[in-house]
Amino acid sequence: MSWKPGPLKDLRVKCQILGQKMTSPLFMSKLYFRILLGYKPDINNPKTFNEKLQFYKLYYCPNNPLVIQCTDKYAVREYIIKKGMGEYLNELYTMWERPEDIDWNALPNQFAMKCTHSCGHHVICDNKEKLDIPAAKAMITERYHSDFGLKNAEIHYSKIKPRIICEKFLGGVMVDYKFFCFNGKVEFMYISEGLSDDYTARISFFDREGNRTPFHRKDYAENTDAVIPEQFQQLIEMSEKLAEDFPFVRVDWFIVNGKIYFSELTFTPCAGLMRIEPIEYDRKLGDLIDMDRIRREMNA
Repeated sequence: MSWKPGPLKDLRVKCQILGQKMTSPLFMSKLYFRILLGYKPDINNPKTFNEKLQFYKLYYCPNNPLVIQCTDKYAVREYIIKKGMGEYLNELYTMWERPEDIDWNALPNQFAMKCTHSCGHHVICDNKEKLDIPAAKAMITERYHSDFGLKNAEIHYSKIKPRIICEKFLGGVMVDYKFFCFNGKVEFMYISEGLSDDYTARISFFDREGNRTPFHRKDYAENTDAVIPEQFQQLIEMSEKLAEDFPFVRVDWFIVNGKIYFSELTFTPCAGLMRIEPIEYDRKLGDLIDMDRIRREMNA
């Protein structure tokens, strides 16, 4: 099974990329912001969560080598090992420098394949006999040669060397546990299920005590049945260990058959365009982002 873009979504992305090539990351960020969030952003003097993430996205992340390394789906493994958490990495079968290096016939019956310089658009194979190899090959080749950073002006992605990795298949519909860390401290998290399909995905927010938050994402249904995992406190501790080097980062995990797996570090969730509701929580959550630290590290 492989990802296949819908025609409307594919056209929208092409327009986004063309728009950024013709203008600038700042212009396109302001445009997306106004369209999706409904208010004009003050990026130079940010106050809300999304305004501060725009500043972080445009000026901090593209100029921080550690952010770029930890956004890279392959290079981040070195950081995880350095933090003493190598046991939580999914098994890596191989890494290729180019799509043409992949021997599709030599792949195991089940695997997960993705490019290291983008987000989403994986080849998830649970049975190679049923895999449409030409379609999978075309998708990986297209993603390899595309610049994901141009889609939503996330320029730190544009600075990652394109490569392809193949990992162990962990399952079909995955449940993600995503912890939002501010100055190395988890303040809240959400549990998401089925994010591969925007129409059926469900998201539920919890605070660090495991209570449901008074805010949610406007663009996703809430999962009223979601419960925090028994490894919740362990995940908080591990997330904070991985987050301690950054002013802000979201630390993502999977749990499969009771075992914890590291997923990724996300520095600009939703490209700084998270549709938070009620809207006043955009400002309240913004108070958690330490702009003094961000500016101080930028000027160091």
